[in-house]
Amino acid sequence: MSELALNDHIDKATFKLIFSDHWSAFITKYPRYNTDDYNSVIQKMIACGDPDAMGYAQYRCTQCGDTIQIAFTCKSSFCLSCAKAYTEHWADFISRRLLPGVSYRHVVLTVPDFLHPTFFQNPDLLPLLIQTGHACLKDTLATSSRQQLDIGSIIVLQTAGRKGNFNPHLHILLTAGGLTAKQDWKNVSYFPFPIFHRKWQFHLLKMIKEQLHSPAILALIDQAWKNYPSGFVAFVEKGDTPPSRRGLARYLAKYVVSPPISIHRIERYDGHSVRYWYRDHKSGQIKHETLPVLIFIGRMVQHILPKGFQRIRYYGIHANTRYAQVRQLLAPTLPAPLPPDTATFYVLPRLSFTQFFTQTFGSNPLICQRCKNHLELELIFHPRYGIIRQYNLFTEFPYETAPPIRSTAGLRRPLELSQRLVQLSLPLV
Repeated sequence: MSELALNDHIDKATFKLIFSDHWSAFITKYPRYNTDDYNSVIQKMIACGDPDAMGYAQYRCTQCGDTIQIAFTCKSSFCLSCAKAYTEHWADFISRRLLPGVSYRHVVLTVPDFLHPTFFQNPDLLPLLIQTGHACLKDTLATSSRQQLDIGSIIVLQTAGRKGNFNPHLHILLTAGGLTAKQDWKNVSYFPFPIFHRKWQFHLLKMIKEQLHSPAILALIDQAWKNYPSGFVAFVEKGDTPPSRRGLARYLAKYVVSPPISIHRIERYDGHSVRYWYRDHKSGQIKHETLPVLIFIGRMVQHILPKGFQRIRYYGIHANTRYAQVRQLLAPTLPAPLPPDTATFYVLPRLSFTQFFTQTFGSNPLICQRCKNHLELELIFHPRYGIIRQYNLFTEFPYETAPPIRSTAGLRRPLELSQRLVQLSLPLV
């Protein structure tokens, strides 16, 4: 058993520690999760930042010979260490997808508690849930404007409730209007909430009834019509939230592209149980919960979706196949000019490690702290294939006598690996 994390020792490593200590026991007790979809994510998360397990890039100062090694990360939204970079990248991309000058609304479509087991036991319904959300919004805006509108929506599936339970719901960025049949833009500022709630109930139950035909499901749907005469909960944020495109993307990113729990919510891990807090949605009060460690792991991993599953989807005028065409169509009426590079509307390159580190900490990690010279890439090490790329940067410092590897904040590299590379006779020439 690893050293336990108590109240004053909680950090990012605590989340990894919980899984490294108990993952084997968890998949033994719950073999449903002993698949590559779960194992690959967990093993990468545990190994994230470990140069022996993930590999690293080594940089050297050609003036003084000082060396640092930067371990590769898992880049998963499930990893607490990588979540910030994942969130920043998503917010940057979505801010470029929003149409300049077009108002957006933040919409949340929820699934009643009694239907949560249905989606948990039938994960094939989750993609259809996203499609149903767009169909419901299009139907609602058509009713509100009394004409069919070609709307745009960016829909994100979120499966985690505030306490980590399985609670599928949709967060949506919706254009507050759409294109008419004459290709004119029509704003829609009024949402008929009573109608909206009932339409969401109709579309959701209709989708489930079409996909699942068992007598138990049909009885469940019939009971839902009786127990919810006012419809299901569908929430629309009042006003434009917030007005800036970048702010709106960040506003939604904090809800949807982060792990099921943040590190500051974990209060204690003693090797057997995990204590954490959450803010109750109904009462608004902070509540504390202590779970056996295997139950806590189950609450976390149930939100890992199959590899290749598209959690974020684009519909209507935001669909990839139509987006550039719609931007040009709306360009004459938009108050803000369109950016010239349309490639960023489809794929936004990730920031490099240097760029992200500099933005976050305000310093360049590839500047030698000893002589202020710029560090140069010397080699790339892969744990399976060894050194896969190597550059001859120096002649003054033989590898065995080069200055020792230094550690900087956030860049930790054990010296024993450099010694092991020497023993393996991998010279730098």
